[in-house]
Amino acid sequence: MKKRIAVFANGWGTEYLRKVVTGAYAVAKDANADIFAFVNFSTFSEFTSGINNSEFNIFQLPDLKDFDGAIIMANSFNMKEEISFVHQIVKESKIPAVSLEYELEGITTIQTDNYSGMYELAKHIVQEHGARRIVYIGGPKEHLESNERLRAVQDVASENGFSIREEDILYGDWAKDLCAKLADEWIHQHNGLPDAFICANDVMAAGICDSLIKQGYKVPDDVMITGYDCIKLGRDHVPPIASVSHEWNSMGIKAVQILLDKMEGRDCEDTITMETKFVSGGSCGCDYSTVKTAELSDYYIAEIDGLACDSHFRHIYLATKKVENADDLYRSCSIVFRDGAWLVGSDFMLCLDQEFFHIEENDENLRTQGYSDSMDVIRSINIDVPRSHQIMNRKEAMFRVSNEDSKSHIFIFVPVYNEDRSYGFAMLSRDMNIVENNYLYIWTRHMNQCLEQIRRNIRIADLTRKLTKLSVTDVLTGLYNRAGYEKIACPMLEKLHEAGGTGAIMIADIDRMKTINDQYGHASGDLALRTAAAVLKGRLPKDWVICRYGGDEFFAGGALEEGMDLEEVRNSISQGLAMEVEKRQIAFDLGLSIGVAKLEPDEEINFENALRQADQSMYAIKKEHHREIDSK
Repeated sequence: MKKRIAVFANGWGTEYLRKVVTGAYAVAKDANADIFAFVNFSTFSEFTSGINNSEFNIFQLPDLKDFDGAIIMANSFNMKEEISFVHQIVKESKIPAVSLEYELEGITTIQTDNYSGMYELAKHIVQEHGARRIVYIGGPKEHLESNERLRAVQDVASENGFSIREEDILYGDWAKDLCAKLADEWIHQHNGLPDAFICANDVMAAGICDSLIKQGYKVPDDVMITGYDCIKLGRDHVPPIASVSHEWNSMGIKAVQILLDKMEGRDCEDTITMETKFVSGGSCGCDYSTVKTAELSDYYIAEIDGLACDSHFRHIYLATKKVENADDLYRSCSIVFRDGAWLVGSDFMLCLDQEFFHIEENDENLRTQGYSDSMDVIRSINIDVPRSHQIMNRKEAMFRVSNEDSKSHIFIFVPVYNEDRSYGFAMLSRDMNIVENNYLYIWTRHMNQCLEQIRRNIRIADLTRKLTKLSVTDVLTGLYNRAGYEKIACPMLEKLHEAGGTGAIMIADIDRMKTINDQYGHASGDLALRTAAAVLKGRLPKDWVICRYGGDEFFAGGALEEGMDLEEVRNSISQGLAMEVEKRQIAFDLGLSIGVAKLEPDEEINFENALRQADQSMYAIKKEHHREIDSK
């Protein structure tokens, strides 16, 4: 049986995630193991707490007792709760585990030496380029790796006879725009540029570089700018960002090797440190060559992929914008995801909570934590499911390909949700290139938006049905009103006539309704109407349409089935009404005069004549009833 390795990661560090998982898979496939990557996109913003909770929810999807090992990309997480939760479930599962960069109790740690590479970088710009006033821009204030990089810069400064001032230490939270804003504010406050901006990642460095160049500054002539991570964004930048390189691919390889050793019971070191190295670039003043031909081809490929990505999203939107139920969504997804899609890979599954298609106020029926044991599999590609859009056990759905395909795979799981309410999850099976250019994030965002549109469609359709019903419903009796007679009863009888069936209509009128209102009050009049309506509903065939046609007048119509005697139906209604009067202890006389008419299939249908005939029949009976009442 194949081994299963769970990977927990935040997806914003695209190159980091791609290289680590790709390296891990290189070893896993040789060991007949599958990689299950649970990826979210939580952020630091205080405005995204509900979204963060839903993103974090994907880490609650797996039961780690079903896995053989786990890799925790702890330094990628943006919320402390994520680290604490994943650490806890890994410890409780007792499976072999590796944490990347962060030391977690009881778990082997693979870390990069954040100090040495940054030390070499700082030493280079101080000793080779003469920097003395350095502004350091880190990630979040309490981020361990960022602070270790800061320590290296501070040590170099101290060794060279100066210090990094407190006012020159800023925190950019890894964000490009925020970092550019912080740099602009510093320049304004100090009325000039420092010698260098040393940033804790390449994204922030590129943000400052772009902002200053737009303002007319020259990099590196006016100011040096350096980063960290040596990602493609920095390498492709003009000028290329001087940076520090990780060995992320090797880290993924090492992580799986350690897990396999632990699975075999072999001892492992508690902490393994991997080297980093300084990589010079044009942004620090070193010579650099033009972009290589191979790198230019990467730009072209990315552009083509971007167009395919946009086309894919448009297809999803167009296919789902009018969906109002599960069957419609299944059919739409069958079109968008036929035999596989460029973006989602050959094996794909969209699983929604069974409550997704049920609308309740404030979405109270949808989960805020965890996932149901059973999910509605809306669409699957190349997965041996008896039929798509069916209820399946969550674990069975997650592991279907892994259990049935002898080849190793990478399975990527992402949450689908709206705000703090979970819709379910999607599973994609493909290589990790999908995280480049944030395609995975964009795909998830678009899918969430389409699903929310579907929820709005369902809500609007439900409200429309309710409003339509309300417009044809009599509030007092719950029967159809006069509009209901025109919009529902007449079309139904016309359809019956076209099909060659025999129809019947009834006109029923409450006897001496004015006397009831005058002598007993309008509340008693309302009681008379409600009681008569209840008896008509209870005694007439279920498929008949019953309306409150006027003030105290009722209409009923439907198919006259073989063996159905209208006189017997009239008697049944009278008997039922008498029973209700006794049961409810009604103090006044309550009776119904009922006239009937047939709609023969071989005669042209004429509602006016039929109503007139039923009316005449009803008034003849009413005269008799009134004589009986008056004689008491």
